[in-house]
Amino acid sequence: MRIALVARRFDTAGGGTERDLIITAEILRAAGHEITILADEVRSATGDWRVRRVGGARLGRALSLLRFAYAAAPAARRDRADLILSFARVIGADLMRSGGGAHASYLRAARKWRGRSGALAMRLSPYHQVQMLVERRGFRASSLKRALAVSELVRNDLIDTFHLPPEKALTIYNGVDLERFRPAREQFSERDEVRRRFGIPASARLVIFIGNGFARKGLGFLIEAWPLLGGGTFLLVVGSDRDRNSYARRADELNVLERVIFAGSQSNVEELLRAADAFALPSMFEPFGNVVMEAMASGLPVLTSAFCGVAELTPASMRGFIVEDPTDPGEIALRLGALLDSPSSLASEARATAEKFTWSRYGNELKALVDSIAK
Repeated sequence: MRIALVARRFDTAGGGTERDLIITAEILRAAGHEITILADEVRSATGDWRVRRVGGARLGRALSLLRFAYAAAPAARRDRADLILSFARVIGADLMRSGGGAHASYLRAARKWRGRSGALAMRLSPYHQVQMLVERRGFRASSLKRALAVSELVRNDLIDTFHLPPEKALTIYNGVDLERFRPAREQFSERDEVRRRFGIPASARLVIFIGNGFARKGLGFLIEAWPLLGGGTFLLVVGSDRDRNSYARRADELNVLERVIFAGSQSNVEELLRAADAFALPSMFEPFGNVVMEAMASGLPVLTSAFCGVAELTPASMRGFIVEDPTDPGEIALRLGALLDSPSSLASEARATAEKFTWSRYGNELKALVDSIAK
């Protein structure tokens, strides 16, 4: 079968959606399908895939998004695609994968970290208005056979927002690379080397946070919780944000800056995870949270929030570390303290949970869906 995969951007060096797109292409090609990738923006050339750019000169964010949303599916049909699987908001796809939930839900949630005026400004901008318009038409189009969600949190959001019949929305969880993300084999050598690099005592309890966009991911409230934790507990912040200095200033005001280490963006996050005792991501809007699953694959107990899709996959022994109100530093400190005092057996339970959600499992579920549609 000829399958067109659609994405706003194609970049072999990208992460997130770009990585998911390429893994999906590999899985479907291995199953015998002919794959073409259509994108609005092509950032890297490759001989592995047939990649086509759909669109012309840049028209600004809103107009470029609108043009691509209407042009992608017809271009795929002209290319004789039998099935269109879109990773982007477009109109006329057979399968629409949502890695972020409804955009309207994101804008409502943005009040938690952008404030009322900031969230209103986002909602009124042409770019965000176009995103909401396109996704309404895309998810309500008669051509849509299935909406694919990365979590039940997202699936329920799509059903409620777009009034989809429940049988038309399907959850297929992302996988995790169990070889790259694994517990330390020589625990103390790996752990100590990373800690020396960042000036963290070998005996300290170390919590790691990984993510860009600090406000949405709850870093501010996590730092606010730090004075409530013991003096031997350190936080390693991995990621970038244009307001990084304001977070450092707040840590300084709280007299915890010496225990909050800003590492910036790092390519070797798997090594950093193996040096930590726990992982924290008290996000206010996280449709799935791949990094949480990567932390569990690394043998770390995790603290996340009720607004993270991956929370629905945490084992029963870690449900007590799901923060109900990620804007409450007191609750974060209480649950994080309990996590740090939890038995060491949680490491193996975290790893066992991650082992259930491989890319092989993702591939089998996706292939079964494609086969059912083909029949």
